[in-house]
Amino acid sequence: MWILLVLGVPLVAAVKDGPPDGFMSECPGMTRNTSMSEETKNSLSVLVMWPSDSWFGHEDVSCKLSISGAGCVAKHIDLKKDVVVIISGYLDATFSPIVQTLVKPYLDRGKNVIAVEIFPVLVRTYPLAARLTKPLGLVLGDFLAELTRRGLQPDKLEMLGGSLGAHIAYYAAIRYQELTNLKPARVTGLDPAGPCFRHLPREERFNSDAAHRVDALHTNIDGFGIADADAHIDFYANGGEYQPYMTGTFIMPCFLFCSHVRAALYWIVASENPDKFLAVQCESLHHARHGNCYDKKTRSNVLGPNTNFSRPGIFYLPTTETPPYYLGDKGLTRRKYAVNSYLLKTAPDKDLVL
Repeated sequence: MWILLVLGVPLVAAVKDGPPDGFMSECPGMTRNTSMSEETKNSLSVLVMWPSDSWFGHEDVSCKLSISGAGCVAKHIDLKKDVVVIISGYLDATFSPIVQTLVKPYLDRGKNVIAVEIFPVLVRTYPLAARLTKPLGLVLGDFLAELTRRGLQPDKLEMLGGSLGAHIAYYAAIRYQELTNLKPARVTGLDPAGPCFRHLPREERFNSDAAHRVDALHTNIDGFGIADADAHIDFYANGGEYQPYMTGTFIMPCFLFCSHVRAALYWIVASENPDKFLAVQCESLHHARHGNCYDKKTRSNVLGPNTNFSRPGIFYLPTTETPPYYLGDKGLTRRKYAVNSYLLKTAPDKDLVL
């Protein structure tokens, strides 16, 4: 911060030194030890799914999230094939429509899926649930290490975490590295949770140390998400703060929760349309917030399974306000009014007579 003296009066000039604190930045107990009882650990489970010719297109079985439960998993899927571990967010469950829809594209591509059942543990007031992410991640890391001893290939291991699930995936991946000296191939965070995590040290929350390739999609950075660009590649959809939503020409509010959940919707569509969500690289988070990333030669990347990790950095991802959301090649051209371009439908930029 600079202090200027003008006619003997000190003036304080603010310097852009980072993002706002955002919603519920600090929570009691986040830096204290938190553990789970053996009874709670014994209640943990995962839903294992694999492609099949059945009417539903896949088979599934529930196994314990434990060392013995790893044996159950090994009986039902080939651990030498691609395995995707999905950890959903606060108050979500493996049977929720969002999780089931997230799973489908992976099964369609012939991958095995392990969805962690977090609902029974995290169905608590949010600050308590946030404290439980680390012990839950450690148990998951032990579980994945045992699967590796049974044949799981780390270069075929991918993890997808939404909101609190992004931090659980990170803790699990770090624990996995401690036990095996190996890293998962990829860890993806869908709007990693911000409340209770914003002021934690980098090593205590989702970051690029989790895997060989780490990416994050930010859709509500000052609300339920987090602003920091701590992945190898960070996509900021429409600036990352609020997502546009309209029905016809009628603007619908898409505030905290709506924008937060939109990360999962974008990812689902991107998984089925892997070359459509084109993003442009930005010099900084500040530029990404406002979509000011088109001044120099455009350097692009794509959200989804085809993300190019040889192009790390911060990326501005423009979308439309209605499904299927992607802009394709149009996303590589600056839009009038940038993140607010959708307002032109209701307030056209021309002389208006009513």
